[in-house]
Amino acid sequence: MVMAKGGREDPGTQKGNSMGNKHEATMSDSLSFTGTATARVVRNLAMTPEADEFLADLAQRTGLSEGDVLRLALGMFKTAVDAKQKGKHVGVASTPDVLDIELVGF
Repeated sequence: MVMAKGGREDPGTQKGNSMGNKHEATMSDSLSFTGTATARVVRNLAMTPEADEFLADLAQRTGLSEGDVLRLALGMFKTAVDAKQKGKHVGVASTPDVLDIELVGF
């Protein structure tokens, strides 16, 4: 989920609406953590041992499964790509009051 400025959930926007401040971290029903998607695609993913360790570490540190970490990462990447295509800048801020969109859920 994405929160509005000031750390409060923005009730005025809808999930997936790229013009608002609130977005599900998954950004798509097809990336749902809940398993409610009607279809699944199984992928065989090759990665370096370092990337595998990085993925396992992120899963352990967040309490998420490795699959959920990848789905969350895809949602965050989509948010970043969409923002860049709209001429926005993507980065990290020291305080939430300067954010247009805040990624949460991890």
